[in-house]
Amino acid sequence: MDNPAATLSNVKVAGKPNAIELSATLDVTREIEPPVHMQLSVKRCNLQKEGCETYEHISMEDICSKIESNPILHKYMDVFNPPLSCPLKKGRYVAEKSELKLHMLEMFPIENAFWQMEFRFMNKHNQTMQCDFVEIAVTDKE
Repeated sequence: MDNPAATLSNVKVAGKPNAIELSATLDVTREIEPPVHMQLSVKRCNLQKEGCETYEHISMEDICSKIESNPILHKYMDVFNPPLSCPLKKGRYVAEKSELKLHMLEMFPIENAFWQMEFRFMNKHNQTMQCDFVEIAVTDKE
């Protein structure tokens, strides 16, 4: 992607009971003004990365307004230093071994699978400003 508005790097995720520990750096090259739209595509594969199938596709319009009105989502923005905000200002945001509680995922069958997720953030003209691809293996092994 040419000239992204933001780049996510140095991502490290470690599993904990009912939580994950996240370290990451988000570099924002220009202020990101609302409305910002997000598309999330999730695929579930077996642990050998075969037999992948679409698990979920979510489109969210104007994510800033949803984050501001939802204390749970807002809490996840605070794991970065400085905390993420809307509009997102130019600068560097760092999460260092931040713990994210995942109680809401306990009801979903996420273990023993390999997950592929694509996050795409678009501006009001539907132009992609940032695209992140994440792969995570979730097993029930210690």
